[in-house]
Amino acid sequence: MSAAPLPLPSEISWDGAMRLLEALPAMPLAERGAQVEMLVRNSSPGVRERVLRLGANLLPEERLAEHLRNDHDAVLRNAGLEMLKLRGARSFPLAVRLLADPEPDVVLQAVLLLDHLRDPRALEALRGVLAHPDLNVAQAAILAIGRLGDARSIPDLLPFLAADPWLQMAAVQALGDLRSRRAVADLARLLGDPVVGAIAAEALARIGGVSACRALIAFWIGQAGQLDDAALLGLLAHGLEGLPRAAVPADRPAIGRILAALRDRLAAAAPEVRAAAARCILALGPSDGDEPALAVLAAVAEEGEDARLPSVLRRRPDLAGALLRRPGTAAAWGMQLAALFPRRVAPADVLAALGGAAALSAAVRFLGRVPAAQAPAGLGPAVLRLYLELPAERRAEIVPLLRRFRVAVRGALAAVAEPPAAAAALAPAPAAPAEPVADPVDRVVLAALLGGTGGSGGSPRAVAAALERLPLAGRLAAIVQLAAHRPVMRALPWDAWLREAPEAHAAAAAEAAAASRLCELLPLLRALPPRLAEPALLRAFAELADGDAVPWLLEVLETVAVPRVRPELRPLVIESLGRIGGAAARRALAAAALDRTAESRLAYRALAACAEEEDAPLFRAAVTHSDWYVRLACAEVLGRFAAPQDVPALARLAADPVPAVAHRALSCLEG
Repeated sequence: MSAAPLPLPSEISWDGAMRLLEALPAMPLAERGAQVEMLVRNSSPGVRERVLRLGANLLPEERLAEHLRNDHDAVLRNAGLEMLKLRGARSFPLAVRLLADPEPDVVLQAVLLLDHLRDPRALEALRGVLAHPDLNVAQAAILAIGRLGDARSIPDLLPFLAADPWLQMAAVQALGDLRSRRAVADLARLLGDPVVGAIAAEALARIGGVSACRALIAFWIGQAGQLDDAALLGLLAHGLEGLPRAAVPADRPAIGRILAALRDRLAAAAPEVRAAAARCILALGPSDGDEPALAVLAAVAEEGEDARLPSVLRRRPDLAGALLRRPGTAAAWGMQLAALFPRRVAPADVLAALGGAAALSAAVRFLGRVPAAQAPAGLGPAVLRLYLELPAERRAEIVPLLRRFRVAVRGALAAVAEPPAAAAALAPAPAAPAEPVADPVDRVVLAALLGGTGGSGGSPRAVAAALERLPLAGRLAAIVQLAAHRPVMRALPWDAWLREAPEAHAAAAAEAAAASRLCELLPLLRALPPRLAEPALLRAFAELADGDAVPWLLEVLETVAVPRVRPELRPLVIESLGRIGGAAARRALAAAALDRTAESRLAYRALAACAEEEDAPLFRAAVTHSDWYVRLACAEVLGRFAAPQDVPALARLAADPVPAVAHRALSCLEG
């Protein structure tokens, strides 16, 4: 018996729906159900998604089952199904019970729900409805069984390959989902079928294995010219790439015939056909088609600006050298292949291709496996050139190579020229210098990284002295690159610098303190006037959890009107207080949270990070806050302490219209 249709309210505007959603947390739980059933009709996807998640946690199971039976209101029927899906495993018993419902449409909804849940317990129940007289129910059950992934159900599905086309297509899809080779022969017989041939080919490709690949190859060769080459060759490439290398058919005459047909496709107009044919050629193993196939694959990738290593090349480490000798994308692939198979590649081939930032991480991984004592000739200059040509923000990636091959790099650096003097710099410079140039900043940084370069020495004191002699701009640039080099940072005269030129050195000192964990710099930083506050100082105090910096941070928070103290620093100060924690910081954050200013929501979040149990009342009182970000912080804090008095507040938050809030509160209640 279907439920009586509910009266349809007039469509609520998006603004009205959002206002109602914001008001829901403050409503009594008993009133929310009716509001949810009204809001679910809103046509906005964003509103409907939030309402469905809310209803999944709010409406009782019996009410959702009533919606499934409502054949007068498709909107509510669909909403009921979606809410049951969102309830997850809690909906499983109800779905199994509904399979016995006399109404076919209710049974169909139950099958769709079980399909979504993917619970292996559903297999026997779904097998029971395969013979259902309603074709839609049987078709949905076939697909659901396939997605459960249990090969024991293959005998139940094979008879449907000769059934009604609606069920036949579902059976082909399900057998492909099961990925069992027991179904290959039956699916291969359907490849020529005008209705299900295409999906049978897809199913075979998903099953994979030698027999499936042979079936696809035989069909493609026998029906050449009458098929969609892009689709079929793509499926064949997928299947061949999934074979173990030892499983590739070894029948050379047959392989030769296949390769000849594939090489013809390398000249096809469609790039997807060319790429699929190239992948097939390469997957079949070494042949005279490798070079043209590589050229096609690289050209297609460059058109799409894709430098990822194709899966098929992971099967062909023998091609690494050939790829490294090619330009552009192919060389990047060769570098990645060399990193995967370092014993199959000569270091000299990698050095020849080491000329830029492309595939840099792969090059570092490969060269990092080369013993320092066996470094090939030219490695030092190649690594040094790469370092000097990289932008400063990427140089840290090859620092491990500098240190591993420090002797070779030192020798290369000694031979590198310095930039021309100021007078000589007025002359026109060549467009692309033949040799790299190391300026004074580079030399100081390399002295620290290499542990000594020529006469400058590599001890921390020697590097610090060289760094002091640099002009201010160069000195600050070097400090940025060496901020994590603790011995050098400790050897610098921070006390004098911060006393004589605090504006110039404050940020650099803070970077050094945070990166090198130099807690001895914290008193110097706290001695700076708050007007010099900037992000680097705030991050240093937070990173080192400097509780003594809290008064300084509070002074910054209170003096944003002072000239040169930027108002945009307030959020960073609040975040820093939350990371430091402590009684004083928590009091300040609680006051900022209750101020209802622009930073109020950030203060709640920061306080949540360092909250103690005594802060729970503040969060308990905010569970009806209009800002979901605040309510999320409430769920985290109240769930952390899980006191009995917090359960009602968490229950309210579990029915929150914002999914993130509801999920967090629900997980706390269930935990």
